[in-house]
Amino acid sequence: MKVVFIMNEKAGNGAAKRKWRYLEGFLTIPYQLEFTAYPGHATEIAKRYANKATEQSEKYLLIAIGGDGTVHEVVQGILESEEVWIGAIGAGSGNDFGRGYETFKTATEIEAFVEQHRNGMLMDIGTMQSNGDTYYYINNAGIGIDAYIAKVANESKLKQYFNILRLGKLTYIYFLLKALINFKTFSAKVVHNGQEKVFEKVWLVVASNQPYFGGGMKISPCSIPNDHNIELTIVYKISRLKLLFLFSTVFFGKHTRLKAVQQYASERFEVKICDEVIAHTDGEFAGKTKKNESIHFGVIHKGWRLARKSS
Repeated sequence: MKVVFIMNEKAGNGAAKRKWRYLEGFLTIPYQLEFTAYPGHATEIAKRYANKATEQSEKYLLIAIGGDGTVHEVVQGILESEEVWIGAIGAGSGNDFGRGYETFKTATEIEAFVEQHRNGMLMDIGTMQSNGDTYYYINNAGIGIDAYIAKVANESKLKQYFNILRLGKLTYIYFLLKALINFKTFSAKVVHNGQEKVFEKVWLVVASNQPYFGGGMKISPCSIPNDHNIELTIVYKISRLKLLFLFSTVFFGKHTRLKAVQQYASERFEVKICDEVIAHTDGEFAGKTKKNESIHFGVIHKGWRLARKSS
């Protein structure tokens, strides 16, 4: 099995570099190191190695070193490849991937997997079809205030300062407080299993493949990343002050008891958005909905292979 590390040097304002410097001192197996240079580059690199794996009939372990966005890109590059496993070393500001999936922390864990590679697990990947495009997500996809926060945070220099101070987890909360002032609610119609329901004054619609988003918020406590389902969470008809309280309960998964939160589980959903609203997949900007557009959420069963630590 060949090992390739794909590193986003900018992740976590240098956290990726620091983790790599420590890790490489303990590695005793051959490996290749690739650096990402621009958005989408990790996907291109991963595709190149997935093609090599197919052509050479050889197994590859691709390990993403960076934040959720880096892992998101790497997985997109190897979808449904039978010869490639994906591992990760979390080094971003949120690192929700590491909360919902196993990740590597030491060289010993990586080398044990390479020697045995019997602990890989097939995982689902979510899909979101919008404006004629298909987007993928391993954690979650959202429309509404969560997407608005992710976009503003990613474009702001303050995110870098939070990372410098080792306060990356507070990034989402800081921009949430700002968004509560500016964000306008919207209307949405959810269709699944032959039933329709209209929601007014909606703050967010989130499709989840695992429980966490926003740096540790347990938005979808029951989500399992290989159960062939996604969970849809709608937050609506709640005041700005109460929404702030709701987000304080999300870290513990207690928000699902509130009347303003509705959740469904299914293989697919259709959500008709009546307004222009920002969307995201795994915290990355995924465009803006058109008025009265139908967004389709789905799941690809066994879409990728997660490299797991030896037990």
